[in-house]
Amino acid sequence: MAEQNTVEIDNTELVEAIAAMRENFVPETQNKVINLTIKSSFYIPAMMSKSTELVQNAQKKLEFQEKPKAQFMLINHPEKGTFFPAFTDLDLLRDFIKEQQGSFRPFAMRFADLAAITEQTEQASGFIINPNRERLPYTKEMLAGIKNVLIKAKEAAANNKEPESSEGRPNITVTHNDNPVG
Repeated sequence: MAEQNTVEIDNTELVEAIAAMRENFVPETQNKVINLTIKSSFYIPAMMSKSTELVQNAQKKLEFQEKPKAQFMLINHPEKGTFFPAFTDLDLLRDFIKEQQGSFRPFAMRFADLAAITEQTEQASGFIINPNRERLPYTKEMLAGIKNVLIKAKEAAANNKEPESSEGRPNITVTHNDNPVG
């Protein structure tokens, strides 16, 4: 796994919040995990390749250009569906991909980008944070709910309304307690 130019990500606070939520599953701990997740970046395993395409340049002449392409890993749970694995740190990613075939490398991705790629990938049911430890799933339904709350919070802020929580962050909670994928 090539790791040159890998961005350093610190998700210690998120991992601690997930542990606290698992010990005390109440709206406040859920809200904290979701708000930290929204601000986080993750390591996503991807296989990078290049394809050569024939494109027209600025002078309207055809030329060959190499286009990089990332193929992101999907993992399957027989009952819950297919998920993008997302890792809070490189060590967890390294341990996970040792078991996988292929030359995956870490690709840093923000929550918003990961949610967007999940939404656009028909066969994906969501993404899962640290499938080899925390196993915290974010399903497409949960992501759609988070997106709606964030849109409403943005509209409220644009209209100078009061924030939805005392800390100035949207109050986002999960209304069901599915077992984690694993």
